[in-house]
Amino acid sequence: MKFRLLFLFALLITAAQGWASGNEPAVISASVETLDFGGVEVGYPVTKTFSVTGYNLSDNISLEVTGRHSSYYKVTPSTITPEQAADGVTVSVKCSPSSNYITNASIQLTASGAEDVIIPIAVDPYFPAERFYDGTTEEFTASVGQFVTRRGTIRFADAQIPPDPGVTPVVRSNRNRMIVIDIDASLLSPDYSLSIEGTDRSQFSAKIVKSSSISKVCTVIITYAPRFEGTHNATLNVNCSRAGVPWVTIPLHGECSGVLCDLDGNGVLDVTDLTHMITAVLHPDGESRQADFNEDGVSDVDDVTEFITFLLNEE
Repeated sequence: MKFRLLFLFALLITAAQGWASGNEPAVISASVETLDFGGVEVGYPVTKTFSVTGYNLSDNISLEVTGRHSSYYKVTPSTITPEQAADGVTVSVKCSPSSNYITNASIQLTASGAEDVIIPIAVDPYFPAERFYDGTTEEFTASVGQFVTRRGTIRFADAQIPPDPGVTPVVRSNRNRMIVIDIDASLLSPDYSLSIEGTDRSQFSAKIVKSSSISKVCTVIITYAPRFEGTHNATLNVNCSRAGVPWVTIPLHGECSGVLCDLDGNGVLDVTDLTHMITAVLHPDGESRQADFNEDGVSDVDDVTEFITFLLNEE
């Protein structure tokens, strides 16, 4: 009798456990409550990730971006199976801002029997403050042997916009040393090209360091490296084949006076100056400050290396 009672009791416990297990609610869980992209430069996609898990699910989890500007976002994967959810899945969300007017959106995760999970997306698309404008002169000041660079973003229009007659073109001057050019090939589009025209074009150079495939913008670095004293003028032409107005024209003006690291005072940079520079680096004296070719405040082997490169490029 006792055995039968114990056996019946065990069956009741097992049934109760099974009933309880079978009635546990389906749950979707995400590792974030919001997904904040922060500041994102217009034209260049950014991807963020988070993880999703699910329990007691009877069918797949569907992931969808909702909102007025949902087309600027892509969520991957768009479906998660119950088996995948049980182990946890990494979800990627790609934001591709082609305008600075994109508003926020939300990611909605749904599955039968489970409460929906809504993850708000926040983004602040922007254009960099450093800009080059069509028809606006960029002015530089440097000495012979000095490199002066400026970095700026160019936006191409889809229609010609007449200039405001009340606005005076902006000109700028700076004496900053060479900007380090770090080019990511994945951020270069074949839709952009540039050229420099004018009798003084050899005093200037320009390079596209990144360009957008989703918006009509690119970033250009302009370098003024005068080889002789005087006033230099040229014109930078930048093209975007996808734009309604495909050309942006930027006048370039350079003023060069004096010769940087002309240590022998003859007005020419040559091997004699290199010899003086090496001496100044090895035996610092009053001449050592003049040997600061890269203008970092110190006369050292880096100045010698850059000066040698400069002389080789002049040959």
